[in-house]
Amino acid sequence: MAWNGSNGFLYSEPSVIANAPAQSGVYAIYREGAWIYIGESANIETRLLEHIRRQENLCIPRSNPTHFAYELVVGERQRIARQDALIIELRPSCNSRLG
Repeated sequence: MAWNGSNGFLYSEPSVIANAPAQSGVYAIYREGAWIYIGESANIETRLLEHIRRQENLCIPRSNPTHFAYELVVGERQRIARQDALIIELRPSCNSRLG
């Protein structure tokens, strides 16, 4: 069950505003050859902007992310299940928990 979402976009505030949907789904933050973080949100755009602006998970900026991508997933339970499956499969370096 590999990544089947969008292609990658630059991981920057202007790019998130231009390319991330204000919709429900999962998202990946990465750089070439390395998955950094997989998350889920009812609003992908808002959550990615929080990652960039607040930098609460310091592992993410230290990992030098260059891109993000997303998959639209309706429903909280479905989002969490998809996020957890992707974390298990892709083993992103900055995820410390499931669910």
